[in-house]
Amino acid sequence: MEEIKRHQKYWDNSAEIYDDIIQEELSGFKKEAWRRILEEHLSKKGPLKILEIGTGPGFFAILLSQMGHEVTALDFSEYMIKTAKKNALHSGVSVNFIHVSHASPFDNIESYDVIVSRNVTWTLHYPERTYTEWYNWLKKDGQLLIFDANWNITLAKKMHAKVYQNDIEKAKQLGFPVYDEKILFGEGDEIAKNLPLTFAMRPEWDKAVLFQLGFRDIQTRQDFHELIYTKAEQVAYASIPFFSIIAVK
Repeated sequence: MEEIKRHQKYWDNSAEIYDDIIQEELSGFKKEAWRRILEEHLSKKGPLKILEIGTGPGFFAILLSQMGHEVTALDFSEYMIKTAKKNALHSGVSVNFIHVSHASPFDNIESYDVIVSRNVTWTLHYPERTYTEWYNWLKKDGQLLIFDANWNITLAKKMHAKVYQNDIEKAKQLGFPVYDEKILFGEGDEIAKNLPLTFAMRPEWDKAVLFQLGFRDIQTRQDFHELIYTKAEQVAYASIPFFSIIAVK
C-alpha cells in the first residue's frame, strides 16, 4: 500500500509537467496525427462508448470526444483529473472524468465498446489482473487499444542505458526539452524498478497474456516514430520504439 501511495504522489506532483506536454500536443501537429491513428485503430464506426484508462491531463479523452464518441476517462491521480477537466472545458467537449482510488475500485461489466490507454500500462503493479478487469469491462466483440513503449528498458539493460543517454544528448542539441529530472525521472526511475513490466519484453509479453485471457485478433504496430514525434524526439527515442496493441474480446 505504501508503494501505491508513493506512486500516486509521483503522478500528482507530475501533473503540471504533463499538462505542459499535453498543451503542446493539443496545439500542434500531434493532435491531427493522433486523430488519424485512432481512426485507423478503431474497428467500428459511429459513436462508440469508450473508456480511457489513465487519462492524465486528458489528451486522448478530449480527442476522442471531438471525434464524436461518448468518453469516460479514469485516473487515480486527483490532480490529473482536475487538470483534464480544465482542458476539456477549454476545448469545449463533454467527458465523464472519474477519479478512481485503489480503495474504491471502478467496475462496469461489459459496458464499453473500446478501452484505450496511452503511456499507462508500463505503470501497472498487477498487469495480468488489470488486463482481466479490462476484458470484463468490454462488451462482446469490444476492442482493447494499448499505446505504449518499453520506457524503462534502460533500467533493465545497462548497454541500452548508454545508447539512450547518448541519444538524449544529441536530441537536446535539436531542442529536445529538458524537464525537471528530479521530479520526472529520479523518483520515476525508483518507482519503475519495482514495476513488473519494466523487465518484460513488450509487446510480446502483452500479446501472450492477452491471448491467455481470451482476447483474439491480437495485432501490434510499431510504425509510429515519424508520425507522432518531432525531429528531436525521433532522435531521443530512437532506441525505444513506440508500439500499439489491438485486441478483440
